[in-house]
Amino acid sequence: MPLLFGIDIGTTNTKLKVYDEDGQTLAEMSFKTPLSSDAHGSYYDPKELTTLLFAAIAGFPERVRRSVRALSVSSFAEVMVGLDERGEPLTRCIPWYDERTKEEAEELNLDPSWVYETTGLSPHHKYSLYKLLWHRRHEPEVFKAVRFWTSMSGFVLFALSGELSFDYSLASRTMLFDQHTRTWREELLDLAGIQKKQLAPLYPSGIALGRLRSEAATQCGLPAEVIVVTGGHDHPCAALASGVFQRGWGLISTGTTESLMVPLEHPPSFAGDSRGKPFSFGHHVVFPLYYAMGGIYSGGFAVDWMLRLFGESYDIFAKLDPLRRRDIPFFFPYLLGGEYEEAKGAFLNLSGDTEQEDFALSVLLGLCAEYRTIWERMEKELSCTVTQAVNVGGGVQNALWMRLKATFLKKPIVVPVEKEGSCQGAALLAGIGAGVYKSPEEAFSRAFRVEKTFEPIAELEAWVDHWYTTYLELREVLRVANVRLAGRKEK
Repeated sequence: MPLLFGIDIGTTNTKLKVYDEDGQTLAEMSFKTPLSSDAHGSYYDPKELTTLLFAAIAGFPERVRRSVRALSVSSFAEVMVGLDERGEPLTRCIPWYDERTKEEAEELNLDPSWVYETTGLSPHHKYSLYKLLWHRRHEPEVFKAVRFWTSMSGFVLFALSGELSFDYSLASRTMLFDQHTRTWREELLDLAGIQKKQLAPLYPSGIALGRLRSEAATQCGLPAEVIVVTGGHDHPCAALASGVFQRGWGLISTGTTESLMVPLEHPPSFAGDSRGKPFSFGHHVVFPLYYAMGGIYSGGFAVDWMLRLFGESYDIFAKLDPLRRRDIPFFFPYLLGGEYEEAKGAFLNLSGDTEQEDFALSVLLGLCAEYRTIWERMEKELSCTVTQAVNVGGGVQNALWMRLKATFLKKPIVVPVEKEGSCQGAALLAGIGAGVYKSPEEAFSRAFRVEKTFEPIAELEAWVDHWYTTYLELREVLRVANVRLAGRKEK
């Protein structure tokens, strides 16, 4: 039976899994994604990453390696890799979250409506355009020497196959890509100081690039016949594995942050000012679909912050009784920012009777309430209704959080067996590109399995609606307070 190899290059860890055609995991391993630092901040060394990756692949059992038919790679977005004529990395790659590019973002005066409607992104320092500007300013000689630019996924695929590529889903996160024409936008390339010929060729996800290079096959211990297939951005890859390319389906991804992704048949249409939309949009790994994605910055981060603050473990959540009718504090989870620049987190409604368990429950309620605001705004803006919610990520282990979320959203939430869907999504793309599956529908139907469904807590529904209404009112009060505390006038 042919096996499929999925690789997911994450911010913290790189995961490798081998699946059979029915989505069963046969072997897996992971390693810390290598992160170094210099005077400017943190950076990824793509050569170090591929060295570790090839060694990890070679560490799989031989009986597994010799049966691999195809592989693909999902990765974080926004990171750019600059290569020389031979395809050797020249740049130290700036992580997506790095703030060194804020100065470039502030200096570049762009029309936010035009940028959003063209690229699907609102101007923000994390996007690739600003990383290129930083390289041009701070490493001018290196910048001039770069012959090709690609994504981290694209670089790993090149190291394996010798073929350059930049898939649509990762191009969608550069702020250089026109979502409507599926081409690089010349005006934005000019601002970045690069030419179209310097960017790797564009491809949909799930396209066979070729076979393994002989050197890569030897180093990885894989058959030379293994087919290398274009991958994608980690969130859309997880969406493929979770069936979130079907109308009415939505993907909740709960990790450090918490996001919502819904599939679209075409880019959103805009009437009037498009600023302030609660979502970005881009190309799905299931061609020719698009997606809309929004979320909150503090998901699992807020939970871990609270546990660290009180010196508690996750066991505290097993002690909580959400049916207790008492004055639970209101928590606003803006610990890593929010939808306005001045957003900061807060607890309201504290008293001398507030206990540690109340804080813990408050954090979960606040996360669920804030997530519901994003959910409702996206459904309204996109004129869609999510009828099937699938939740992946580490946060699904917190059963109380999941049940409260189902209660706030008023719908069951399905958790699949494969909770880290990006690796499996990459493997399914490999299977599609190699002809193992005839379509994304076949790939999903064969690989997807439900582990558990979390139902709303019926006894809490009326109380939650009342609590949520008060949360929305206090949310606006806090906004005014945050703006005042920041010493700025609200626009």
